[in-house]
Amino acid sequence: MDTAVRFPTTPKAVKAHALKLSPRMNVEKAFQAIMRNCLDQIEANEAGVIKYHDVESLHQMRVGLRRLRSALGMFDEVLSLPVALRQELDWLVAQLGPARDWDVLAGSTLPAIRASVDALAPLVPVQLAAAGRANALHAVAAEAVASERYQDLIGHLERWLDERGWRAMQLPADRVRLKMRIADFAKAILEKDQQRLLKRGRKLKHADPEARHRVRIAAKKTRYAAEFFASLYPRKTVRPYVRALASLQDELGLMNDASVAGGLLAQLSEADASLRDGSAFIRGYLAGRGGQGDGKLRKLWKRFVPLRAPG
Repeated sequence: MDTAVRFPTTPKAVKAHALKLSPRMNVEKAFQAIMRNCLDQIEANEAGVIKYHDVESLHQMRVGLRRLRSALGMFDEVLSLPVALRQELDWLVAQLGPARDWDVLAGSTLPAIRASVDALAPLVPVQLAAAGRANALHAVAAEAVASERYQDLIGHLERWLDERGWRAMQLPADRVRLKMRIADFAKAILEKDQQRLLKRGRKLKHADPEARHRVRIAAKKTRYAAEFFASLYPRKTVRPYVRALASLQDELGLMNDASVAGGLLAQLSEADASLRDGSAFIRGYLAGRGGQGDGKLRKLWKRFVPLRAPG
């Protein structure tokens, strides 16, 4: 008889499962498969967010939400989510976002600075204060995901998807487009996304944080589209494309984290005068490093530009 004492463990955060689309699928069937994949990722991370306030579970739930909203944007010319549901999605994103921002500051940005500078003393109380903000906001996120409002949102999305609720508000031309082959639709989406990214990317040199943010959003949307439709194309075509996009997005994300950190540190300074010196030191450090990633970013951009969107 097994008498070993067993302790509950924190559930592992769940990333998106591999999505398999058939070239024979029509647009409507492919949309349902993509949305189901996104909803599965969101729902799989509920326990980690509610019971354990797990940092990575929250992150993966947010990724699932971003993927879902990106999918809705890709298909919005042929079907549309009701306005009320879009507003509820916006509410959920707003409940989860602040905790993630403070997680990055407390768990990534500040530890990286502490590891690279000698003046540790003023950083410690700032990091503790940031961790406290993150913990408090995890409680807010957990309350939102445990709420009846969240359950209603997920339930309505599930029913809208299963019952193909978009059909009630469609024009005849939209119904025809929903029956077209997903391969043709995907090709048009990927080409459109890549053109938008290339247009914004031309302004990367000497770009300010806002311009870099716009490139990051375009790279993210292009990457999600490529991942959604990856099974429709040869791996040797898709994998280098997605890998290059991921590297570009990651570097832009690090730059964006530094920009966001400045605003969060200002909030800490305003709330507690004892943190002003430490916050000012960190903000100065981040400002001084502001241009150091430009060289790497340009290299990543040059690596991406020769690649063509799968199609």
